[in-house]
Amino acid sequence: MLHARIASALASSVLLAAAGGAQSLRGSIAGVVIDTAGSRVPGVDVNAVGAGLRTRSGGDGTFALAGVPFGPLTLEARRLGFRPETVAVTVSSASATTVTFRLRPIAERLETVEVKGSRPRYTGRLAGYHERLAASTGGYFITRARIDQQNPRQLTDLLRNVPGIEVTRSRVRMRSRTCAPLIWLDGFQMPAGEVDLNTFPPRSIEGIEVYTSATGAPSRYQGTRDQSRCGTILLWSRGADTELGEAPPPGGQTAAIRPPPATRAVFTADEVDVGAHLAGGTSFAVDYPAELFAARTSGLVVAEFVVDTAGRAEAGSFGVMSSSHPLFAAAVESAVRGAPFEPARVAGRAVRQLVRMQFRFEPPQGRR
Repeated sequence: MLHARIASALASSVLLAAAGGAQSLRGSIAGVVIDTAGSRVPGVDVNAVGAGLRTRSGGDGTFALAGVPFGPLTLEARRLGFRPETVAVTVSSASATTVTFRLRPIAERLETVEVKGSRPRYTGRLAGYHERLAASTGGYFITRARIDQQNPRQLTDLLRNVPGIEVTRSRVRMRSRTCAPLIWLDGFQMPAGEVDLNTFPPRSIEGIEVYTSATGAPSRYQGTRDQSRCGTILLWSRGADTELGEAPPPGGQTAAIRPPPATRAVFTADEVDVGAHLAGGTSFAVDYPAELFAARTSGLVVAEFVVDTAGRAEAGSFGVMSSSHPLFAAAVESAVRGAPFEPARVAGRAVRQLVRMQFRFEPPQGRR
């Protein structure tokens, strides 16, 4: 009898220990949030109901939760401008459980704004570079977009495929010439003789102009006493005037978002009698970023903001759903700030409303 009681107690202890161990097992969840059109949605609050775990989707719409207890769980996704959604999951292994949320937009969708490229007026220290890049005559141009895409270790790696250039280690020569090319940095001539271009980090360069002939470079950059006979390279550095936003992540399709304020006083499309819209007789004027116009870069921005009761974009409400380049997003934000709208109305009363607008940037067609 005693032995039976001992055996029963041991069995109970083992079962309790096993139950406690099971309760302590934890896994993780990795997911993505998209809308009904398949676009990824940043800034979505994701909550593991009852588990005390929260996170927010990043610029690419992905999210992750760690330390999730094993067993069934309900995940909830919320973001202003979308209907809340829940997903039931079961976490049962150490490997991440994958989840996809598909949110239905309920923000007022305004008409797409087509931004057609027209030659801007170039100003500032990079004006000449942008003008020559837009004209694309005489020289060979390496733009910031190409530098960021290739992500080279050294500056000479960018020059190896330039027609008419030979690169041997850090030495650069034009068309089999034996002398070093003339180097300029931000409009200032570097000392005569060999300049080690690899002393300049590629990520510090905004653009490069290469002129392989003695007379190909703009006259002001040909130097004196036939200094440009062995070719000319113009380097333009990045600075405060080129950094108008965070660099886009790999793929370049999304930008950081600043979600509009989450408040019940903001109405969505299904809650108003008349939606917010551009004031009658007005056009939406958006400046095409000079750098991107010069490089013939097209782009797309999807933005959200709150139109207040006075018909203006509410300060601090502008957010970017997606953007192909931060300069496009900055141009849109500037234009939205000054645009006149008709506010949304409920029973004749002006109300604040969340709206979404798409801006498509297209440079002039045809040969550069």
